[in-house]
Amino acid sequence: MADSDLISRAAGGDAPAFQTLVERHRSMVYRVAYQFSGNHHDAEDISQEVFIKVYRSLDRFRHDSQLSSWMYRIVMNACIDHRRRQSSANAASFEEAETAMLNAPEESPGPEDRAYAGEIGEVLEAEIGRLPPGQRIVFVMRHHQGLKLSEIAEGLGLAEGTVKRQLHAAVHRLRRALSRSRVTVGGGA
Repeated sequence: MADSDLISRAAGGDAPAFQTLVERHRSMVYRVAYQFSGNHHDAEDISQEVFIKVYRSLDRFRHDSQLSSWMYRIVMNACIDHRRRQSSANAASFEEAETAMLNAPEESPGPEDRAYAGEIGEVLEAEIGRLPPGQRIVFVMRHHQGLKLSEIAEGLGLAEGTVKRQLHAAVHRLRRALSRSRVTVGGGA
């Protein structure tokens, strides 16, 4: 059954339809929550919060967009809310949360994991951590999560042109940093 049909049924009170939506999108929600929080307990809490928000908001879903994009935006907002609550509770810094996000394990090793091995990985991770927050989140969403520019724009509530500019600036800044560090693929200076 298509997501749009499940949404209509779930909005009408069909619990099994909502459960199917949860099962379909649970891994994406959890993965994003884990990347932001850096631990399983908080990721579970955020995921639960997201699905409660989704359930309460099903009647407001506009069927002209994809459910996954809409849910991604809810996850991002829940992660930001979680970070705010945590930082007011224990003064956790944005850089620490982002470091946890960059070091989060993925379901299966991808090309990024292999590229981050050794000295290049250390330099890249350090430089990604130094990117301005807007550039950092766009870079991570594109290159670590593999999202399309349109999905990032929709998820962050930005114009696609803004996302492109942020991504371009991040890549340019990272290339300059790698060039300055004189790291080569074979190692050495």
